Amino acid sequence: MKFSLFSKFMTLITALLLAAGAYAAGAAHKGSLQVSGPILVNGTQIPPGSYTVVWDGEGPDTSLHIMQGKKEVASAPCKVVALDQKASEDAKELKSSAAGKELTALRFSGQKYQLDVAGESGQAEMKSGSTVK
Repeated sequence: MKFSLFSKFMTLITALLLAAGAYAAGAAHKGSLQVSGPILVNGTQIPPGSYTVVWDGEGPDTSLHIMQGKKEVASAPCKVVALDQKASEDAKELKSSAAGKELTALRFSGQKYQLDVAGESGQAEMKSGSTVK
């Protein structure tokens, strides 16, 4: 009887360790984002402040989550887009609209990809100085 209980316990522990390993393999990427003026992310206004940016997986389709502490303040679908060369600095791409400045992309220093929010890029203004890792 004790062997059966021990066997079940060890099976449970093994399953938990395997699940934790699988979770870590698909771990979220994260970094910080400094916002100096209000911006819109998927229709949600983000006030100035320090935020953590989190996204899952390598793409191409994923979701971007902007967190303040443990609270999610905004999220948006995004695409991971390959760049021809590594970004020289961290930057956020903003597009002016009637509603305000909208976040359209994030670039990361030393990385050969960017996150396109809502799939837009092009004639937007690049703002450097935010740190996103």
